Amino acid sequence: MLKTDNRTRQSWTARAVMAAALAVACVQLSGAASAQAPTIATFAVPPEGASGYLIASGYSRLLSAHTPIQKVVLQPFASSSAWPVRMNTGEVHFAQHYGYEQIMEAYTGTGPFKPVGALRNIRNIATMYGLPWSVHVVDPNVKSLADLKGKTVFVQVSHTDHVTALRVMLKEVGLGYAKDIKVIPFRSPTEAVQGVSTGRGDAIAFGLIPSLVEIKRSKGMHTIPIPAELAQKVKAADPVWGATTIVKGRGPLAPEADVPVLEIECGMAASAQTNADTVYQVVKTVYTRHAEWKGVHPLANQTTLKKALEITVVPFHDGAIRFLKEAGVWTAELAAKQKELLGK
Repeated sequence: MLKTDNRTRQSWTARAVMAAALAVACVQLSGAASAQAPTIATFAVPPEGASGYLIASGYSRLLSAHTPIQKVVLQPFASSSAWPVRMNTGEVHFAQHYGYEQIMEAYTGTGPFKPVGALRNIRNIATMYGLPWSVHVVDPNVKSLADLKGKTVFVQVSHTDHVTALRVMLKEVGLGYAKDIKVIPFRSPTEAVQGVSTGRGDAIAFGLIPSLVEIKRSKGMHTIPIPAELAQKVKAADPVWGATTIVKGRGPLAPEADVPVLEIECGMAASAQTNADTVYQVVKTVYTRHAEWKGVHPLANQTTLKKALEITVVPFHDGAIRFLKEAGVWTAELAAKQKELLGK
């Protein structure tokens, strides 16, 4: 499995380097125009049908009426690691992303972005919603993380935060990642769902996605609880994580009791070159007209000003800060954190 994973990473790295080279070639052109208010704005979004795509489509329909943007282009990216290079040069104005790990790695030039270097023009706008995440297993006898010993788990190893979370949690219960469990890397959730459905694996370490209901119907499936104290240890190791609770009877697996789990925090980002007033107008529209678009997806109900400031691993955009100050939620602590991040 390790050889396969290495080939996957090498292939991605080669593509990333080529993308970076192309991006650098046009950086002066894109940078020259970026300070102007764009009349056509490109939003990097998850694949069509994903929660992030639906949420972006919901608020984007309001932007032409309430911001300088006349047309919004939703540009899907299969991988959340693909768009940061284009955002760094200003080719992508905004992003509706599904996880802060790739943004943090892009900004610092670490992980898969090490070959292309730090992409310093990426800016945070707000944390908008969270996706429940845990290990979902078909064996009814596996009730805790310790019970995973000897089991086969599908893991999206290209997401560093997923691997870190598993390593931390397994260590806490006396198990070793890829030592006491067999790890099967996967690229898309469909691969993992099919793998467990056909008996190639016992569990999936991933978000609580709708397609898990297929496994529950055919084989039975439940979610392993992650206690709050363990979630805090994961967050201490990787600050992109949050924590939440899957409410009894809710979601695709409809648990018989509340289940505490980790949470993948998702939100909006923008290029530093994107006009600050445009960013301000976009953020203001998203929050002050929340009632007009939140019906596109249940997760959109989480988009509140309280949630907006949960993750601060990359600097905020100046336009977003302007709105957050007006809303009365920007603090001296956040200003100090902003200065620290910009100075890294």
